[in-house]
Amino acid sequence: MTMGKTASMGDLFGGKAAGGWLNLPRVGTDSLADVDIGVIGIGSATPYPVGSYCHDAPDAIRGARSWPSILDQHDFDLFDVTPSAGVIPPGVRPADLGNLDVVADVAPEIAAENRRRIREAITTMLDAGTIPFVLGGDDSVPIPVLESYCGFADGPISILQIDAHIDWRDEVDGEMQGLSSNMRRASEMAHVGSIVQLAARGIGSARKQEVEAALDYGVAFHTMRRLREAGGIERAIADLPEGVPVYVALDVDSLDPAVMPAVIGAAQGGLDYWQMMEIFEAVAARAPICGFNMVEFMPARDANGQGALMASRLGLSMLGLMARQMARKAA
Repeated sequence: MTMGKTASMGDLFGGKAAGGWLNLPRVGTDSLADVDIGVIGIGSATPYPVGSYCHDAPDAIRGARSWPSILDQHDFDLFDVTPSAGVIPPGVRPADLGNLDVVADVAPEIAAENRRRIREAITTMLDAGTIPFVLGGDDSVPIPVLESYCGFADGPISILQIDAHIDWRDEVDGEMQGLSSNMRRASEMAHVGSIVQLAARGIGSARKQEVEAALDYGVAFHTMRRLREAGGIERAIADLPEGVPVYVALDVDSLDPAVMPAVIGAAQGGLDYWQMMEIFEAVAARAPICGFNMVEFMPARDANGQGALMASRLGLSMLGLMARQMARKAA
């Protein structure tokens, strides 16, 4: 090893992978035949004037865990000490579709084009039978992603939002498609039914009227205070309709800043790693996961790379759980 180089787990297990994230095969959105889960990086949609501060997050997350044999090794977090042949069951094919060509610009016409491209890409995936697995990007990305689910299922889909903030603003300085409005916009979509929101805490963009609007819609809130109570996570997931396809919208600021400092909206008292794993496992047991996004990771604040490792670890866990769901369905 070259002197002065910082060693990594990848160096111990074969260096950098030739494939995509987690050494997944790389394919394009025009080659989705037999791709069950498609990982796609979407760095920007409708950024606020502060800029597109998460635009480089997909590549940072990919770079954290991508050594050649990673998916073939035993994962104690997913399987404990039950011997396994790897994270992805035989017969399930995930792939890395690369990054969508979107532009990190606050100009309204560019943001509108970003949203159009996102809808086009996600619709193409869904039409091909490929479940979207989105690496964002700020929290405006889920709006056009969720719009693409119109006609996906026979009835409405559910949403499980895991976020320190409830994102129910109708607008912020006239912008209705930004990161503070994703659940408000989702509630207006005819193909969205139940919304369950986890881990809200502290002070964000919500005011009295946003909380009232969400409650009037019928949102099941399980704040961080409630999740910490005995049985809190179990009660939260029980509010999802059993067996109804659920879209999981993860904002990494739902995690405590001690384990995820690389966010713009850090709020003390958040989830720890094992609480997040418990949520993931519970939702996978409750309903088919029809899509997933991980947003708001901010590489510029990731001083030692631990934020990227955490984001990539959580993504790996969700990918494994979604793949196991698919394997059970096919059996």
